[in-house]
Amino acid sequence: MDGQNYVVFHNDGNDSYMNSTANFKGADVGTTFIDLYFSAVSVASNTGYDKVRLTVTATKEEQALEDVGAAMAGAKNPVMVIADDVNGNYVSDHVTAVSTITLASQVQTRVVEAIATTKSLEASDSGKIFTVDQGSAYSITLPTVAQAGAGWHATFFLIGQASNAVEIIPDATEDTLRGAITSADGSGGPSAETGVDQLIFVSGTAKNGDRVDIVCTGSFFECSGVAHDNDHITLA
Repeated sequence: MDGQNYVVFHNDGNDSYMNSTANFKGADVGTTFIDLYFSAVSVASNTGYDKVRLTVTATKEEQALEDVGAAMAGAKNPVMVIADDVNGNYVSDHVTAVSTITLASQVQTRVVEAIATTKSLEASDSGKIFTVDQGSAYSITLPTVAQAGAGWHATFFLIGQASNAVEIIPDATEDTLRGAITSADGSGGPSAETGVDQLIFVSGTAKNGDRVDIVCTGSFFECSGVAHDNDHITLA
């Protein structure tokens, strides 16, 4: 080898994974699983992480995490098998299986969620694409900027045009929307340089494909979008 320590994972589906402990970037624990992240070797630097999910005993997630960490930190062999479903060997008594192996070079998709009625978004909704239906009039409320935090982002596509207004609004205590909407036909569009409290897919004029991207800076929700015409979306 090249002087590094390596960790190996085998699951029972003829799928195995190996990486160096130097490429280990951290772990995340959930109910009956541990996700281990490694710098991906098959894609450009910092563009993604490989993930190995281990199945662990319920209520023993923290102990299993500590066992895995101790095994990697104290590795005495250049190659260490962390989990082997084929032979039933695991570094922790509380690890029971290699659930999945996900490589960063595989297609990565965003979560798409349909909205057709009143909805309040949460910090956990960051990164989603929302499809918007104008079949009825309703509001989509963003989290507060404090709840969202810098980096929160979401995209909204109109896919069900109709004669009902759909509003995207901040929390009632805030006027935190600002930005600009571009018109595809070059006729201009709405903009707000200071914080406002309402972005609307306009009743009867908004068309399928009108889009808004919203990013939280920690102080404002910055809006950037494009519509077929300048009267499809309002920002005020």
